[in-house]
Amino acid sequence: METRKRPTVMTIAGSDSGGGAGLQADLKTFTSLGVFGTTIVTGLTAQNTQGVYKVLEVPLDFIEAQFDVVMKDLSPQFAKTGMLANSAIVKLVEKKVLEYSIKLVLDPVMVAKSGDQLVTEDTVEALKSLMKHSLITTPNKFEAEKLTSQKINSIEDLMKAAKTIYEEHGVNVVVKGGSTLGGVDVAIINGNVITLRGDEINTTNTHGSGDVFSAAITAYLAKGETLENALRLAKNYVNESIKFSLSLGKGHGPVDPFAPVERIVEREQARSTIEKILWRIEKEPELLTTLLDEEDKSNLAVATSYGDVASLAGGIIRYLDKLKLDGPILVNINNKVTEVARKYNKKIVLSLTVTDRLLKKAEEGKIIPTTSGKIGDVIIEGGRAYLTAYNCEELIGKLRDLVK
Repeated sequence: METRKRPTVMTIAGSDSGGGAGLQADLKTFTSLGVFGTTIVTGLTAQNTQGVYKVLEVPLDFIEAQFDVVMKDLSPQFAKTGMLANSAIVKLVEKKVLEYSIKLVLDPVMVAKSGDQLVTEDTVEALKSLMKHSLITTPNKFEAEKLTSQKINSIEDLMKAAKTIYEEHGVNVVVKGGSTLGGVDVAIINGNVITLRGDEINTTNTHGSGDVFSAAITAYLAKGETLENALRLAKNYVNESIKFSLSLGKGHGPVDPFAPVERIVEREQARSTIEKILWRIEKEPELLTTLLDEEDKSNLAVATSYGDVASLAGGIIRYLDKLKLDGPILVNINNKVTEVARKYNKKIVLSLTVTDRLLKKAEEGKIIPTTSGKIGDVIIEGGRAYLTAYNCEELIGKLRDLVK
């Protein structure tokens, strides 16, 4: 078997016992984006979705030992920081970054999303020094205010803060506006101003979003993207992670770094399910020809847990006792079967003619028609019938019962 390799990256961060942020979020992001993550653990936290309750700082000699053994064996070129709890840890990280010529994405964890300061003033000054040796820094709105002594209330203020950080600290920067500024970030890369826009997402489940963003930048850089492309890709990635965040725990739930990749996987699985059903119907065309008027058209939709729906571009056309498949399988096209799948939250939907046979089967109790979609096998809407099922075998079984 051929030897497989992945780009290796590093997170220099604290552990989140709740799993939503910190090095746990970094590793999930690295794995989702196809890079191999190593860890330099700087601290341990006792935390959950409601808050941080206790912090244990890792001794400096142990942090340094982690750096040395990882770098001398696995040699990651790109790394990102998370929680660096005190100035001594920050200075040690700066020393090791310079020693091993690490290309660093600095997430200057200083101020929480609530605006509460998380570190002491001497740590802030140490982070400013580390910033000068970083490839890019990713402060949130409050951290940017701390670094620049400027209030940020608008996108124009974001831009001013980014320029100040870029000019005063000599580092590429992206200032994150967060939900208060509509998900807009402003970056300055090699003097070029870049505005990054995300969706305005109504959720409080944003725990770990900053970690996922900086980890995604690191991963894309390790895969060979330019810094500007890495930023844009990371912005899209974290936007999806927030859009499909998780309602876990009793506080602010975590974003889901697996969502962007899993969404793609589920789309492909939906396409595959349609192909499987069509193959079965082509082998037994009477399953559909019996339930369609001559020259009538059917269509098939398969929905994912992310709200995407795959269906045929044209549909399935009946000619006498034969079927013709019209068009490729596409995702999220505008047609009636997709609309029904979404409206009634059904996994698989097959459109049919409301024939005498169908009505007779309903009278016999073989199927249960419904107009609400809550209980029943067949949704009646707009003069059409929509047979629903959870999987391929269930759909084929219902079709066989209908044509008996």
